[in-house]
This record gives sequence, structure tokens and C-alpha cells, in this order.
Amino acid sequence: MNHRCGVLLVVLACGCSIVDPSDRDELRNRIASLPPDRIDFLTKLSMDSATTKWFQTRDKNDQVGKLQCRYQAGGQWTNWADQEPPCTVADILDILLGTPKNITYVMAKDLWQSVETQARKTDLLNSLPIQGGATVECRFVWDFRYDPDKLPAEMTDPSAVDFDDIMQALIELPAPPPGWAFPELVPLLCPLGAGPGWGCPPNPTDPAGGEPTNPTGGQPGDRP
Repeated sequence: MNHRCGVLLVVLACGCSIVDPSDRDELRNRIASLPPDRIDFLTKLSMDSATTKWFQTRDKNDQVGKLQCRYQAGGQWTNWADQEPPCTVADILDILLGTPKNITYVMAKDLWQSVETQARKTDLLNSLPIQGGATVECRFVWDFRYDPDKLPAEMTDPSAVDFDDIMQALIELPAPPPGWAFPELVPLLCPLGAGPGWGCPPNPTDPAGGEPTNPTGGQPGDRP
């Protein structure tokens, strides 16, 4: 009995709330019932979140990969040549944080590669004094440390993302992301700790969108 009282006092003193496992079950079941395209949206959101968090722990100057290009003139291809600048952790983060839709790690790399390939091809074609022009092609080469096969599966493999990963990614977001079309999930996120940016009350036990209750037991809207 004394042990139970001690635990209760600690919880009250911290102002913490205990998450009811049934709340997680209800949200998990609701996500599972969504159409496949909606689940795909949430899966990419989770992968985007996992990739962003992982990359934020890395050295911003680390090289993720590089572009190599070659050109053909007179029927002969040159050797592949490294191009500058390389793709860095900072580049990937800029794309992840600056793109208004959910993208995966490989999608972020593809966006960087597309822009840089066009720039390098233009530079090479303008600098080659070859009569009749030349054909240029480029490829991306991963740094072995950042090869998708070497990274956590939840960043690169949609099949490795489960509903709990999606739930955690949503709870950690400060507010609904661009393209959010799941208002029915918000009341289920609030008891699990989603923040005020979701329209959740400060106290997870308060009703979503309603007046926050007084944690000391007063009427809704009261604050000590």
C-alpha cells in the first residue's frame, strides 16, 4: 500500500500522465483501417521523420555520395570523372527539411542528383571544344557509409515501417504536416502526447479542441 501511494505521489508531483495502452491500440487499429494510399502517405512520413532525426546526428560535412560524369565524342567514351561539389549530409537535410511533402532518403538523394546532373552536363557541354558536340552522362556513387543498404531499415525500406513507427512519428511532430488529411486521427493522438500544435490541450486527459481542465480539479478553463 505504501509503495502504491509513493508511486502515485511521484506521478502527481511530476504532472505526468499514464498512457492507456488501449489508446495506442485504438490509434493503431484506426491507421490499419485506412486505404492503402493513405497508409503509404503515413509510411513516407515516418521514413522522412526517421531519416531527418538520424541525419541530424551526423557531421554536416560528411560526404553522402558524389556525382561522376563522362562524355562521348567521336564514338569514344571518356573515363568516369568525379564532379564537384559532392552530396553532403547538409544537402540531404536541406532537402528533407525544405521539401513540403514527405520524401524518403533515396528520394532526397534523387532530387539532389537531378539538379546537380543537369548543372554538370551543362557545364561540361559548354566547356568541351568538340565539333559537333558530345553526349554527356552522369551517375551517383554512394559513400559506403551512407549506402541505403547500410542504414537503418526504417529509413529506406517501407516494409520495415510498422504502425507503431507511424504513431511515434506523428506524436513527435509539432503540428500536422503539409498534406494532412486525417482529422479523425487527431483526437487519438492527443492522449498519447501530441502537442498543442495539433490542437491538443496541454493536459492529455482534456478533450481535444475543448477547454483545458484545471489539473487541480477545478472547472474546465480554470488555471491556478
